[in-house]
Amino acid sequence: MREWPSLIGQKFGMLTVIGQALSTEKGHRRWICKCDCGTEKVVLGSNLKRGTTVSCGCKHTNDLTGQKIGKLTVLERSDKYGSRGKRKAQLWKCQCECGAITYKATDTLTNPDISMCQECAGKYGAQRARENAGFEGGTQISKIKNCLDTSDNFSGFRGVYRDGKTGKFRARLKFKGKLYNLGSFSSLEDAVKARKRGEEEIFGKFLDDIENASNNSQ
Repeated sequence: MREWPSLIGQKFGMLTVIGQALSTEKGHRRWICKCDCGTEKVVLGSNLKRGTTVSCGCKHTNDLTGQKIGKLTVLERSDKYGSRGKRKAQLWKCQCECGAITYKATDTLTNPDISMCQECAGKYGAQRARENAGFEGGTQISKIKNCLDTSDNFSGFRGVYRDGKTGKFRARLKFKGKLYNLGSFSSLEDAVKARKRGEEEIFGKFLDDIENASNNSQ
């Protein structure tokens, strides 16, 4: 049986052969190589000898140092690695706008929407969830609009109650932590009308402010 020479210890481009891997089904020999950047890669012996493969792939990776991507500024190529399926990817050392240092692979730096540190990503995700649920300024817009658009939605006359001492009907509205006293009335009908006017004025102003802020940002 023919003995093939070992390539262990030899260097091809940026790759140093450190061990032998299982051959392919057709019997082609493969070698475990370590790149100068630190990444390990299994390469066909024929590709090493022909010079077809000279690095783990980092030689063809653009240098992102100094670039601003999303909230991150790339500081340098680090000595850390992250798993990408069966392979390892070298990570970039980055600084977020908040000041935090984080490490990202190239494929997570190419999307501005997710290029941020973990803490900022958490805040961003929560903000998107609130926006999708219709929140603005800490208030769910859909509930306000439903209140304004429906004239008979005051089940049990919400926000209207009878004062046990005076016997009169009082109207009030609590919005964004502030309690608005809308008046005291002899009739239930007048108190309900006052409550509805309060909603139209207070909620309406809030909605107008949101709309104006949205138009100014466009």
